[in-house]
Amino acid sequence: MPGKYGSRNMQGNHRVGEDDPTAIGLLKAEHHVFRDLFDEAEAASPQRLAAIARELCMRLTVHMAIEEEILYPALKPVIGDDEVNEGIVEHQSGKCIIAELEQLDGTEELFASKVHVLGEETVHHIDEEDEDLFEDAKTAHKDGEIDLDEIGERLRARQAELYDQIATTGETGRTNEAQPDEVERA
Repeated sequence: MPGKYGSRNMQGNHRVGEDDPTAIGLLKAEHHVFRDLFDEAEAASPQRLAAIARELCMRLTVHMAIEEEILYPALKPVIGDDEVNEGIVEHQSGKCIIAELEQLDGTEELFASKVHVLGEETVHHIDEEDEDLFEDAKTAHKDGEIDLDEIGERLRARQAELYDQIATTGETGRTNEAQPDEVERA
């Protein structure tokens, strides 16, 4: 039975629609995974929570990288800066918590609270993407202003590259996403 986050996966704009372009379908499907993992985290034993947190940190890191490298730059000239810049700032907040979690082993007093806050912030962000950013992007796609199917193929390829890099080295390697000092200056 879906929890408080996962239950949203089949509601409204959170559903992966048959008419969703490749990019939107790919990212929404990942959003479903995030909601389900954060639900699982809420009831997990400390040992299981540490494993869920590791998986979430890895998946979120890759997800944010492909959005910032490929999707966001393509959307900015089409839908404007506001939604995209807000997404970048929200990513930065998540990256800070991820960096903290990656330094912990799960036995720390605040570990579960950090995972919970990451969940609250992430779900807020992905809900906004599903409801606003993706809907604006789909309109631009339908109007011929952007090709979200081609962008989806690029997202999928870059995602595979990053996961291969993690499997090989344990890290994503160099990405072209927004840097913390850039976000702080904005």
